[in-house]
Amino acid sequence: MLLILVQSACYLTPFVKYSMNKEGFKKFSKKERLAGNNENPQRAYKINRYDWAVELMPKKELISGQMKITFTPSIRQDTFMFDLQKRMKIESFTSNMTGAKLKHKGDFLFLSFPTDQDFTSRIILTINYKGKPVKTLGEGPIQWKKDNRGRHWISSITEGVGPHFMMPCNILLGNEADTSSISVTVPSDLTVTANGQLIKVIEAENKKTFKHLVTKPINIYNISFNAGNFIKLEKPYIDINGIKRTIECFVMDYNKEVASEYYNQAPIIMKEFEQLFGTYPWWNDGCRFVESTFSAMEHQSCIAMGDDYRKNWKNTINTTLVHELAHEWWGNSVTGKDYCDIWIHEGMATYSEALFLEQHLGIDDYSKRIQRMLFSTSNTIPIHKICGVVYNSWTNGPDQDIYDKGALMMHSLRTLVNDDRLFMNALKQIQIDFAEQNISSEEMVLKLNELLLDDYSPMLNWYLDETKPPQLEIRLDRIKNKLHYRWAKEIPLMMQQELLLVMNGEETRLNPTTEFQSMDVVSGQKIEFSIERGIYYDLKMLEIIE
Repeated sequence: MLLILVQSACYLTPFVKYSMNKEGFKKFSKKERLAGNNENPQRAYKINRYDWAVELMPKKELISGQMKITFTPSIRQDTFMFDLQKRMKIESFTSNMTGAKLKHKGDFLFLSFPTDQDFTSRIILTINYKGKPVKTLGEGPIQWKKDNRGRHWISSITEGVGPHFMMPCNILLGNEADTSSISVTVPSDLTVTANGQLIKVIEAENKKTFKHLVTKPINIYNISFNAGNFIKLEKPYIDINGIKRTIECFVMDYNKEVASEYYNQAPIIMKEFEQLFGTYPWWNDGCRFVESTFSAMEHQSCIAMGDDYRKNWKNTINTTLVHELAHEWWGNSVTGKDYCDIWIHEGMATYSEALFLEQHLGIDDYSKRIQRMLFSTSNTIPIHKICGVVYNSWTNGPDQDIYDKGALMMHSLRTLVNDDRLFMNALKQIQIDFAEQNISSEEMVLKLNELLLDDYSPMLNWYLDETKPPQLEIRLDRIKNKLHYRWAKEIPLMMQQELLLVMNGEETRLNPTTEFQSMDVVSGQKIEFSIERGIYYDLKMLEIIE
């Protein structure tokens, strides 16, 4: 029986194929390829703006919405493809262009015109729709729950599930709207917070409508809302440029005290990240954390953080909060061009945890975080996925390597560069050069080569595209008390990297090549390879001769 692991936190819902295949993806359906094909000419248009208005009806778990999509064609054509899950029912639509027809086929929308449209056209498509968002094993894009006092508590999360499960849109990562508005109508006893700044609240007939405006580009799966009995906490912060800011925290009224103490760490984390990566990208849209119905998700400018107020690192820091805030730079500002590039989001945010701990607590904490990553990799599915495919929502364990293995790749790169000033400046420069842009894995590798002044492509592409990291083969001869070792394959630059070997507490340095070398060992001596203090590799025991 296929075991479906239903996950909803950012750490547990990367974009992956619905599969328990432990050896990589072998084929995808026609629908998955159609949905994710960046070269599809019917996707050749630029989203200028989303205006999304939705009413939540928690008693029936229904939504009624309107989406206005403003877009500009990139090529001359008469048909444009969008996305809306098939159980969402279209009630009506309009367009500012005459002769428009809209067809809902499966999870796709096809907008067609009697004549070609081109880049001089600014097309507006307005869709009125309603429905009950689909759930799989109790989870879906909108989570309808009750708080500790039995009151309605509602959150949206579409990473992995797909934003088209709750609104018409273009689900491709590389087509972000320049600006977006989000209007959410709820029963009057609830408060809503969403991405961007709150523009106004309208009260009418036992309902309230909260309108937020996002002035910057935003990943489509980051568009979100939370509704509940929130109170707002404010944490003062002076940014890297000396400007007074406010970090907002929307928490349940009964969690005010514990949440206030918990979020005292937010300005500390923000300060370290601004030092590492530059100015927080979204001050115009705000910086907000919200107590959500699930554990965590990097919703741009309105980060979901759940209701677990424990600090899991030395009782002073919560690394999940560190991870989600890191996404404001890695994933939200510098964004993958395709779902195959999600390691840029997750691997870099995970590595940012280690960098933060190093900055805030010291190198030992960095090393401990790296060490934990070593025990969380499967090395059976590459972290750079097949491009041009929209993966389904649910995950299997081996595909989690986009997190820790992606981070270990960056740790290994830092080790090889062996110049922390150069390496750290490169990370900050990437945030400048690719700010608010979508980039491919190939572009990321080329930029790293440029900034780090050498060609690290063979090493980086190995970590990205191979199932296993570079392998060190060893043969232990207990009869002659010899340890033989070599790299299984040659990877330029890595051949000059020293490896640390610890024997009964004594450190020894090795310089392996693709030819077997040997060293003397003492009979019965404990031998350990220390990976957390060097590059990430796989240790393969060929044989033990006894």
